[in-house]
Amino acid sequence: MASLLIIVFVNFIGIGALIPVLPFTVVDQFGYSATVMTALLASFSLAMFIANPVLGRLSDRYGRKPILVSALAVNMAAHIWFALSDDIVSLFIARILAGLAAGNIGVIQAIITDSSSPDSRAKIMGMLGAAIGAGFVLGPALGGVLSSFGTGPAHQVPFLVAAGFAAFACLLATRLRETAAIEPSSHPEGATASASKSRQWQLLLRPSVLVFAVAFFCLNLSFAQVEATHVLLLRDLLSFDAVKTGWFFAYIGVMIIIVQGGLIGRLVARYGERTIILCGIGLLCVGQILTATLASSLFSDAAGLLAYVVGVTALICVGFALTNPTLSAASSHIASETERGSVLGVVQGCGSLGQVFGLTLAGPFYHLGGGTMSFGFGALIAAILLVLIVVNASIMRSKQARTGAF
Repeated sequence: MASLLIIVFVNFIGIGALIPVLPFTVVDQFGYSATVMTALLASFSLAMFIANPVLGRLSDRYGRKPILVSALAVNMAAHIWFALSDDIVSLFIARILAGLAAGNIGVIQAIITDSSSPDSRAKIMGMLGAAIGAGFVLGPALGGVLSSFGTGPAHQVPFLVAAGFAAFACLLATRLRETAAIEPSSHPEGATASASKSRQWQLLLRPSVLVFAVAFFCLNLSFAQVEATHVLLLRDLLSFDAVKTGWFFAYIGVMIIIVQGGLIGRLVARYGERTIILCGIGLLCVGQILTATLASSLFSDAAGLLAYVVGVTALICVGFALTNPTLSAASSHIASETERGSVLGVVQGCGSLGQVFGLTLAGPFYHLGGGTMSFGFGALIAAILLVLIVVNASIMRSKQARTGAF
């Protein structure tokens, strides 16, 4: 499990490294708009959406290890391509390739589910989230600090370093043991592939899977506003450069690590998954509402504004950190042993689709109404998600009452 967490940590360094340098590469150096910048982020998430269920299904069919190793190798190549690109078309192609490789998150969650008991799953998913958070600590910090090195675009040196980390993750993945109960093949390869694809999408027809798919869609649609426009908010309101932005996103990663690495297991054990999910979504909603007020000139001094940004960002991060791994753990309970990769891949794929829409809308929203419109939209989606979870919880309690289940 330790090796897997290290792989996740290293894998997400490359994703985090892009955050602080993107506005300065795409907007300042290449002269494109914020809409193009967020479209570049969205292209990664769209590719991740496409790849998540596919890689999950392939891992059920051929094993977790070979699919994970292959994805990490592609990730390394994509980072190198991105680092050496100096035109917008190449940047898009490289990020799409990286997004396809990043679809391995469903495979990683399937490995965790294969190797853990239902009672310990929320805690381990929390550790997974902490590893992701740690990657977001080092990634933005490296991206910000290394952006000032070299003579090329701001993203060049950070992504060469990220490619080195990806190569290390790929090496570690070759040492993992296989955990999947691989399905036996009784049909011709073409027929099997066709049937697998059909069955994979049929999973969304199950009410239990559909609820989690919609929940992850809404969660990532809401949080995408933070990923895409928080860096613009820091630049425009506080005049942050790439280095300062990198350290600020490192602070975000620390918040996530504290919650997911040390608190979430105990909180879930004491209060239950449903309560933690509801509290997390509530904090996310409140934090986005307060962030939306940043555009209304509440503060006349930079020190007061910085303190406000730090405080409301903590609410958003704690809310997301509580919700994401707990929702992942809850979704793993609905999958059978031979369908875990498929179910988690479909669910996470819908989360990536939420990111696609969120990131695509974030640029135009910020262009039209600044932080008020983008974060206001995020708060609205979080509120809808809260209602969805409450309604689903009520339906589940009614079913339990009718069947006499406790």
